[in-house]
Amino acid sequence: MRNLLLTLGLMTSIFTWAQKDIFLNIDPFFGTQPFALNQNFVGNDGIAVNIEHFNYYISDVKLFHDNGLQTNFPTDIWLVTPEQHSLYLGNLNINQLDSINFTVGVPKRYNTQSGTLAQDISTYPDSHALSFQSPSMYWGWAFGYMHMIIGGKADSNNDGVPNAYFEMHNLGNNNQQSVTLPSIQTNTGNQIDLNYTCNIDRWLNQMPLSSVGVLHGDAGLNLQILQNVNSQEVFTLAANANTQQNNASLLAFMQTDSEFTFQVINNQTIKNYVVFANSGQKIVEVSSKETKATIMLEQLQSGIYLVMVETDNGLRQTFRFVKP
Repeated sequence: MRNLLLTLGLMTSIFTWAQKDIFLNIDPFFGTQPFALNQNFVGNDGIAVNIEHFNYYISDVKLFHDNGLQTNFPTDIWLVTPEQHSLYLGNLNINQLDSINFTVGVPKRYNTQSGTLAQDISTYPDSHALSFQSPSMYWGWAFGYMHMIIGGKADSNNDGVPNAYFEMHNLGNNNQQSVTLPSIQTNTGNQIDLNYTCNIDRWLNQMPLSSVGVLHGDAGLNLQILQNVNSQEVFTLAANANTQQNNASLLAFMQTDSEFTFQVINNQTIKNYVVFANSGQKIVEVSSKETKATIMLEQLQSGIYLVMVETDNGLRQTFRFVKP
């Protein structure tokens, strides 16, 4: 009887734990407002700011799930931007996520020439997060990558108009920040979404942007802004993080050897869609008024791609496909 119960328990576990696509979504906010580039916001210090670029790396994601299990992603590095902040973690045997840990920045093993897995930036494919970026995220073989960069204008004369240009480039082979957060998952069919917020206003706390100018380095304010990641609780659970079970997808899709096609299935039309490499590199952005769209695969390198789709009624869905 004991062996029978054990066998039934194992069978139940096998049938319960199905492979699921795991997405980590980190929406940028400034205060209570969704963040967008080239718009005016008022910081926590009362100073108006207009941000022209804001990029950072996330790496070494660890998922804690199913009563003590841990899944690591030791070789994955993602570039997060205001346009692309949905990260595909993989198709995994996970039922219930408990918490997540990740590093803000490029790990030491990749960061400088002393890293055990470091390589010349020119040897990375264009779709890799550590390849050349615009604006640049790399300062050189000896000094490594910039974990986070931000640039724009801030009000320097209290007239409410951002006018003084600033740049902050954050280096340092010991300045990476580790973040641990609880997980509240949203299930949609065979997909799990983890929804978090990146609070940019908190990240900029105590930063004198109207007078900092162009600041590049691994100490002083450039160290402090990286430390703000934890001291100011920059990453938090999103307001829409919930445990609801969504049974219906917005889209149906089909893949052949030469193309990937998706179609809205709720009598709506596609407003726009953006294709990203899983590293965060934007591949193409398309506006549409159709119910169906096709992506030609022969133009893409082999790898995982994300498609972020918005319909004309404002609904959004992110999904992935693989180019062999």
